[in-house]
Amino acid sequence: MTAAGLPEALDIDVTAADGPRLHGVARVGAHLVAVPIAGIREVVPHPPRLAALPATLPEMRGGLDLRGALVPVIDLALLLGTADARMAGASEPGDENHGVIMVLRTAKGVFGVCVDEICGVMDLARQRQTALDLVPGQRSGLSNIVASGFSVSGQTGVVLNVDGMTALPGLMVAEDRLVADAARLTAGPPVLTFAVGNYRFGLCADTIEATLPRGPVLPSPVDDPVWIGRIATNGSHLPLVDTLALLGLGTCPQRRESASVVVRLDGGGRVALCIDSVIDMVRTAPDETFGLQGFTLGEGGIIAGLQGSGPPILMLDGAVLAAHQQLISLAGLVERDETAGPGGAKTKGEQQNGTVAAGERAARQPFLIFMMGDEHHAAPLDQVTEILPFDAGRMIDLGHVPGPFCAMIAHRGASVPVIDLARAGADRSHDAQESKPRYILIAASAQRSVGFLLDGLCAVERHVMRPVAHNGDIAQVRGLPGPVIRTRDGRTCSVHDLSALIERVHGQSCVVAA
Repeated sequence: MTAAGLPEALDIDVTAADGPRLHGVARVGAHLVAVPIAGIREVVPHPPRLAALPATLPEMRGGLDLRGALVPVIDLALLLGTADARMAGASEPGDENHGVIMVLRTAKGVFGVCVDEICGVMDLARQRQTALDLVPGQRSGLSNIVASGFSVSGQTGVVLNVDGMTALPGLMVAEDRLVADAARLTAGPPVLTFAVGNYRFGLCADTIEATLPRGPVLPSPVDDPVWIGRIATNGSHLPLVDTLALLGLGTCPQRRESASVVVRLDGGGRVALCIDSVIDMVRTAPDETFGLQGFTLGEGGIIAGLQGSGPPILMLDGAVLAAHQQLISLAGLVERDETAGPGGAKTKGEQQNGTVAAGERAARQPFLIFMMGDEHHAAPLDQVTEILPFDAGRMIDLGHVPGPFCAMIAHRGASVPVIDLARAGADRSHDAQESKPRYILIAASAQRSVGFLLDGLCAVERHVMRPVAHNGDIAQVRGLPGPVIRTRDGRTCSVHDLSALIERVHGQSCVVAA
């Protein structure tokens, strides 16, 4: 764990109009506490012993020698009344090791608090907090310490009022001055460091929405080296990304549970990066991050350089990560809980009428909703094996050859024909006037794979497939599907049975060959 100072003024947007947005989260015993990022000066390992200081308040543990400055340290577990039996064996202040010390900055000065570990960064805008009022009583002094509560992604805790803590009778604070080489150490934005396999990575906090503790990994609906599963959070199933595969550094071992870092992407989407553990939250001076001298490490240009002030850390470029097209595509496939509305809460109709009928819920299945031209269409998700970015350079154009195929690509050791559903049966002389496809959806049936051109990806939603009356003949003539689904935003989408289409096209090919 490194000890890096924090800047006097943040150069990222960590506040919103209604108050601080990004918070650092720490564990104190079984409790989580959050502190606005701007209130955290730095995080350092707890030394074997703290310097002796007068016990001006019961929670005083001693003094921390921080690069030549003496910073008073208090025990947050004692202050919040959550201290456990481990405290019973401490004969003197400073004898016990509490994991790390979080040095907090206030208008009056700095002081440290003992916590067990840093858990990561969380977006706690005002609307995600619950105001808490403490009735006057024996511990009414805590009313100046606890600002609010939060419950986000299954994690609950309290937000601390750092400035309010300076009103504690007997609390000593140190002058907030730059000491030794602190001026050099405090010149960068907050960075979350985390471990994945044998690597340590750093990512600027302004790209991170939250860190999630270890939780069950739901299977990925497609066989993709990057999209390895789904993580449930706030009524949604976020795509879980193999961080090492994304960066071109190998692959993460298969796992049933995983911790993750949720990152925000351009356009507002979110994905979860698979990690082993959060290491620390530090600030890194620009002259401590060394670029790659024009060389490329890994894939996608996400790795920006090496941070070398302590144990080496591969620094990730948050802007490149947020603009990564494959991640943006995956983020559009967030699957909402089938009994939840857009915000993860039950819809009004469900609140009035109770839960969805058991029979209808059993009939729900996930569908991939996509664009063909200007229209929304759907396909059963269990028929989708992979989604590839459209790359004309990899394709052999068959657009002017009679038959159902518009192109052929080589993929995973096979020649895969490609069908253009949107333009099937249309005059291909008009293709140039139409939008360029962006993706190739790979579907399989009986070990035969076929690609389908898509103009866009929209979402993954669970619905009951419903037939359309009296359109069977039309569907057979035009090659269009009969059943439909109705999406959450009220659109009616035709459902394409891709497996049946593959078998039908294969059967026609066999007849022609005969």
